[in-house]
Amino acid sequence: MKSAEGLRALCIELSEAAPSPGGGAAAAAAGAMGASLLGMVCGLTRKNKKHEANWAELGEIQSELAGLRDSLLTLTSNDAASYDSVLEAMRRRKTDPSEEAVKAYDAAVREATEVPRRTAAASVRILELAVRVAELGLRSASSDTGVGIRLAEVGVRGAAMNILINLKGSADPNYARTVGEELMSRGEKATALMKEALAALEGP
Repeated sequence: MKSAEGLRALCIELSEAAPSPGGGAAAAAAGAMGASLLGMVCGLTRKNKKHEANWAELGEIQSELAGLRDSLLTLTSNDAASYDSVLEAMRRRKTDPSEEAVKAYDAAVREATEVPRRTAAASVRILELAVRVAELGLRSASSDTGVGIRLAEVGVRGAAMNILINLKGSADPNYARTVGEELMSRGEKATALMKEALAALEGP
């Protein structure tokens, strides 16, 4: 496994007694791994002559999954950086009660909420694509597809937990309400898509 050291470095960093990277970064990483596995299944299926009729569609799906993977890898780093910004703004606000410091804290909380929002959106899109991968992908790679589906769901659920905790620090009730409603809708959609994808995986 060529990338074991990179994964080891991430896991060690996550296990350190520091506030970041944390669950938000892990959720984005899970989504990225889900996209990667599903992309692998697309690639393997495109090498199989029996599935030649679906090669073009699978190629398009594979390309989009690669983009989602790369976006989520970026969000893995962004999540840690945004939380560090919240901590810095919080420390500043304690010693400097000025309006500027309060606004800086609110802006940091907003960005720390937006990052997992993007993680959740990307992971939901992965689940949408996963339905088709489950329908078209090689049956011999069904376990890879299944793990990819579950990892994408972790991306959605993990991001949701971070969104909720960050919303508690939001000073804008309208923003909090809008994001909360969006979160509920995305959660329901993720559950439905995961069930659909897993059902397709178990089909003929």
